[in-house]
Amino acid sequence: MKAFTTTLSLAAILMLAPSVWAHYTWLVRTHYNAAGTQAVLELGHGHHFPLSEEAPGAKYLKVYLETPKGPQEIEAKSAGKALKLEAPLADRGLKRVYYVRDRGVISQTAAGWKDGGKDQHPGAKASMKSIQYGIAWIGFTGTTNSSKALGLDLELNYEKGMKGRRVRAFRKGKPARDLEIIAVLGEDNEKSLGKTDKEGYVIADSLPTGKPVLFTVRVEEQAPKGSNYDKNVLSCSLSLPAE
Repeated sequence: MKAFTTTLSLAAILMLAPSVWAHYTWLVRTHYNAAGTQAVLELGHGHHFPLSEEAPGAKYLKVYLETPKGPQEIEAKSAGKALKLEAPLADRGLKRVYYVRDRGVISQTAAGWKDGGKDQHPGAKASMKSIQYGIAWIGFTGTTNSSKALGLDLELNYEKGMKGRRVRAFRKGKPARDLEIIAVLGEDNEKSLGKTDKEGYVIADSLPTGKPVLFTVRVEEQAPKGSNYDKNVLSCSLSLPAE
């Protein structure tokens, strides 16, 4: 896919809303180098996870590696139908790579989606502020259980232990309740895991093992009073390689 332009295509809008029309954007670890010192990841888009159908646009996109000293930015490079990333592994411990696509405010006009709010497009049918996140774990040792949140506006984590397999949602670092979590297991194969409890969890024991899965969540909220747009749209995906 070409990078975003001032007028957004329908496909570009779908990238902002992973749960619409079964199209998703994801970050997934594909393999490690032979020395185990580098993780290779792919940022893809389509409806047949983990097979990417088109590369997401790189505009508005930033990718980070979690490190003890804070986020380290990683470059995403075009590679056919996906974007490729290489994350260095300073040690064998688990850590996260994540992307942020802060699209800003866009409005639906008679000429399509354009940058800016209703103050710039007073006749707009709708307007929204959109931020999209995607997360993938890399590394060899440790556990994701009870991991500290990254502090994103919206994020997901996966845990596996005595309480079974669970997915947890966070808003700004705090557990988020009543959010519906969707599991994607390939083309036209989506399963709702239900809504998160007061601790932010849903149970994922019903999912098959031995194949990759993508967890997604989406939040739409009315914009603050006086804003030049109608609503905030947040989405997040978390990829899990085959267990």
